[in-house]
Amino acid sequence: MTAFDVRGGGPPLVMVPGLAATGRFFSDAAAGLADRHRVVTVELPSRLPDATVRRAAEELAGVLDRLDLRGAVLLGWSLGATVAYEYLDRFGTERVAALVSVEQSPRLTLAPDWPHAAFGVLDAAGAEELRATALAEPAAFAERLVRGSFAAGSEPDPGLVDDLAAQALRWYPRACAALLADAARRDFRTCVAALSLPVLLVHGARSPVYPTGVGRWLAGAIPGAELRVFEDSGHLPFVEEPRAFVRAVADFVARKVSHA
Repeated sequence: MTAFDVRGGGPPLVMVPGLAATGRFFSDAAAGLADRHRVVTVELPSRLPDATVRRAAEELAGVLDRLDLRGAVLLGWSLGATVAYEYLDRFGTERVAALVSVEQSPRLTLAPDWPHAAFGVLDAAGAEELRATALAEPAAFAERLVRGSFAAGSEPDPGLVDDLAAQALRWYPRACAALLADAARRDFRTCVAALSLPVLLVHGARSPVYPTGVGRWLAGAIPGAELRVFEDSGHLPFVEEPRAFVRAVADFVARKVSHA
């Protein structure tokens, strides 16, 4: 059964963390949003050796069904956004009123018509190398993943890096490797272009993970989508600029989602 945490009251907002991450990554933002929302933080399948994006979306659907959520705002970060795309593609918008997609690309690897890969250069061979590292060297993978997510040129607090890396190590290596491999094979460009609900795109201006302006591509591809770029953030705007992040999400929901 998928683990989840619930705090606060009000309209539901469901937060889905990324690969090798737990709900702890969202701590500051979730606390701020819980002042006006029922915040549900859903964990990805971090202990399934055969984890896939589809299975993660099914687990997310199970949580929304179990809590009988209606009119929820679905907020996915990084691979959590990929899971949100899959959820909306498979289950539709019966329970979801809006999407907040944080720092993600609809396709993780390069293609002749796609320059917005992870790190700007990730190809199939690179994705396989990452998968192998996650499996063989989980501690090194976790530390590099966390440290490499902060804004380019910044010096993140060592204690914070250690804390988040320790959270990443709560994942089973086989689950991390399997989910990464599956996500690297997927292409959600057609899926996101067909979205018909309000969408907020959140990206960091100094993201080392997505340095090529994929947010602008998404904003052009998704009808009516709004793009918010955080100038002092990398891949972790909810950690690097938590108050501004909370304000941006809360403002978007207040303007775009009716909870009558």
